[in-house]
Amino acid sequence: MLLRRVIAHFRKQEWTAIGIDFLIVVMGVFIGIQVANWNEDRAARARERLLLVDLRAEIVESIAQTHIKRRAFEQVGRSGQRAMAFLDAGASCGDDCWPVLVDFFHASQWQRFDFTLPTYAEMRRNGWPRQRTIVDAVEDYLRQAAQVAAPMEQPPAYRALVRGLIPLAAHAPYWKNCFSLLNGEESYVDPCPVGVSPQVSAAGVAAISGNVEIHRMLTEYAGFMGGYADSLGGQQKAAELALDLIDKELAGRQ
Repeated sequence: MLLRRVIAHFRKQEWTAIGIDFLIVVMGVFIGIQVANWNEDRAARARERLLLVDLRAEIVESIAQTHIKRRAFEQVGRSGQRAMAFLDAGASCGDDCWPVLVDFFHASQWQRFDFTLPTYAEMRRNGWPRQRTIVDAVEDYLRQAAQVAAPMEQPPAYRALVRGLIPLAAHAPYWKNCFSLLNGEESYVDPCPVGVSPQVSAAGVAAISGNVEIHRMLTEYAGFMGGYADSLGGQQKAAELALDLIDKELAGRQ
């Protein structure tokens, strides 16, 4: 319709009308592009908001998992300190060696840290979050997480050594009564029910105490655990800062 009208104007050399028609075409194209861009941007912002909500949930879950591991590591540290105190005292456990044996076992516990934020990786591929302060905060959190996870990549040498010295008869009762894994959360029962005879417990403690490498390796790991749990506080602070910025951004988009 418009094209036929433009041709008619050309034939009649109605230049003003031609200019008006041309302007209408340009404006139509411009408005169409702007509307398409606006719709695309609105869809992108909606998608970004949904991913921010998912990212927030991932960080909240990571905080919860860090709390769980921190409690477990604190328990490992306490058991390690008691086991070290027993070794340093050089005393006998007599007929009550099971708690000592459990402390040596608890002190060998180790958990790998896996900090991943798949939603954040997806957002960055799309150039999101657009708020630079959120990007900086999450990157700080991930760097902190990497530092925390690095020392736990491999189990300690003490772990394999002491478990090889604990009598086999004590392993099954330990895992049944002294260790708990529920909903992905490890915890170590303390005190836990006696699982073997006094003779078996005493033999295990004697074998551990008589190994010259145990004291050195337990000193290393127990000392590390003593400070490691506290170092997770920095991880929590970084996560909480990122959460605060995400919450402010989401509140501003309501």
